[in-house]
Amino acid sequence: MDEVKKEKIPINVQLLSDAIIELNILRRNIVLYPHEHPILKDSVKRTIDLLKKLFELRSNITLGIAKDVLVFDKYTLDKKNPVFREFALILYSKGIAAISFYSGLDARELIWLYELITMREGPIGKGLLELAERKGLKNIKISPVDISDFAFERDRLRPEASERMIWEDYIYGLLEGKLSGKDVGDIVINMPPEKVASVINISMPENASEETYDKVISTYLRRRDRLGLSSEVFGKFLSFIDNLKPQLKALFLHRAFNRPSSEAEVERLLSELKDEDVKRLFKVFKEQSLTIPYSLKNIIDKLAMSKEKNEIAFDITPKGSTFVNDIEIDKSIIALFEKDNTSVFIGKEYQGDMDIMLKGVETRKDKIAETFRQECGEMTEDRAFSEVILELLQIDSISKEDYLKLLTKLSELVSDFLEMGMFQEICDIYNTIYSHSLSGRFKDEALSMVHYFFQSEQFIVRLVDALKFFGRYNREGAVKLTRVLRLYLIGPLLNALSDEVNPTVRKFLITILNTFGSNVIPEAVIRLNDKRWYVVRNMIILIRECGGKDSLREVIPFTKNENKKVCTEALKTLLHFGDSEAPSCLKEYLKSDDMWLRDQAIILSGTYRVKDIVPDLIELLEKKDMFAFKSDCKISVIRALAQIGDPQAIEPLKRLYSSKTLLNREALNEIKVEIFKTLNGYPVDAIKPLIELGLKSKIEEIRSISKRLLEKVSP
Repeated sequence: MDEVKKEKIPINVQLLSDAIIELNILRRNIVLYPHEHPILKDSVKRTIDLLKKLFELRSNITLGIAKDVLVFDKYTLDKKNPVFREFALILYSKGIAAISFYSGLDARELIWLYELITMREGPIGKGLLELAERKGLKNIKISPVDISDFAFERDRLRPEASERMIWEDYIYGLLEGKLSGKDVGDIVINMPPEKVASVINISMPENASEETYDKVISTYLRRRDRLGLSSEVFGKFLSFIDNLKPQLKALFLHRAFNRPSSEAEVERLLSELKDEDVKRLFKVFKEQSLTIPYSLKNIIDKLAMSKEKNEIAFDITPKGSTFVNDIEIDKSIIALFEKDNTSVFIGKEYQGDMDIMLKGVETRKDKIAETFRQECGEMTEDRAFSEVILELLQIDSISKEDYLKLLTKLSELVSDFLEMGMFQEICDIYNTIYSHSLSGRFKDEALSMVHYFFQSEQFIVRLVDALKFFGRYNREGAVKLTRVLRLYLIGPLLNALSDEVNPTVRKFLITILNTFGSNVIPEAVIRLNDKRWYVVRNMIILIRECGGKDSLREVIPFTKNENKKVCTEALKTLLHFGDSEAPSCLKEYLKSDDMWLRDQAIILSGTYRVKDIVPDLIELLEKKDMFAFKSDCKISVIRALAQIGDPQAIEPLKRLYSSKTLLNREALNEIKVEIFKTLNGYPVDAIKPLIELGLKSKIEEIRSISKRLLEKVSP
């Protein structure tokens, strides 16, 4: 009984905050100092003392980790606190979902814990837990993120897994068929739909099989634990679709609604949807210029005519029991929803402390809390400290000995800043020291720090690691720092880009390298010989974005590469610099049997307004197609011709508009509408004949567009 009561004693918010801050400081000191160093010993003692005070209130303290947020007793701690955020991110990157500290914890266990967490190539998740158990951590419990649903194939495990976000691994596993287990669907569905779409936009293979699309669709619409389709997650599915690239939107919609399990299942799903969800569905089809399947449209029309609505039925029996659709609800559950009933479950004093924690320390109005908010934030404190040191370096009366001591302290601060991703602060320190190395009383000492610290291999390696982990969250500071050190970062960053498996990190590294300009090109050209196709593609992108026109001779051979993505990037580079060989490559791609390669050529023709390719586009436009199966291709050609704006396309457009087909009339009408939507791209005098035809059209949208265009061309 005493133990139970002990668990209900409220936690002091400031004491908990102090303990977390000290835990984070200790983590950093473990990396910097040997075990016998006085600074580390003092840090361990302070941490243990604070935890002991918490153990007087509770026998154990558990912190949950949700990416960059700490959770205590299901309450989210102050999200704006940079120390909380940093501590959460470090634990999250090691695959830790929660960590518990128990009464009886000693210094030895704390040091062991941080040695495990700070291992550069150490295990994550369950591997970390197993190592902790072998190490003998009895009073610290690690709860890893459960990735047991992965069934990795031999020799195909992604390297540097600790650098990736855990939720991305689930999506990769889903696409690659490496997930198993009944909870997989719930795991993916509980992820933000936009995040799922972001990963799929980047990682979905161009030649993905229909089965790959069905895996994702089934996760949302055909749940394994249900009979037929599921309407409860349809909103998430639409949000997922909204965030996909246009081409993937079309493919997913086609697979989702053109091959349903049965018409009855589709009808049941739609009957349970809200009106706004149905409107969203229609809007997505319209935005993608897709024809709504007739079976789907018929079902929606059928449901629209019906006045009956399926509603959840609540029933209360004479005995007072409550049922929802014949399922009895326990009275304790009903009590949870009664107004002003939270006091039954949570004491007022405890609730008050939790409310304060939810709002964060900054909402406390007393002087102690204000002092804590301003002075105890580690990042703010270190930033202010570095500013003071930089000012001291400017004092004329400073001695050489003091100057060297301050440089040493700055090097320690830079190491700390790297661990927190404080790139702007590092840049300020570097710029100050570099200016002293050019002109100053102690320029030799300053120059030594520039050479042997900032330009050292050890510092560059740590900086690249920090950029991969923190760079996306502090882009401005990262760009400023990398620009001043670019000559020493080009090679290491290109190596990191070549080895990185996370698409988001790769994209960020390319962004950083782009800011270096022509300095990158020689190294990028050398790496064109890499056997990995994605490395070659990235090097071609860098050559283009960094102004490598003089290196086009090295790029041209890749227009015939066996990998389609490499081919299109090489062609895009030729077009970007206006190379004379670009039109011939475009013509070759337009005649390709590969639909994806042909589509890319059409898009690039319009984007770069290649007039030489207009006859070839017209030839594609006039190909006989009585079944209108290639309507999407024709629409792409119409848009490309409009971007080029060559009047010689008008006559073929007139013939296409006047053509007829016995089948799929709806697809032909979409093509006709697209012709008029794009007429603004042509000279005014050239489009008059089409406007005259449009004014007589039976299609309201075409008549409306023609009237607006007529007002523009009329004198």
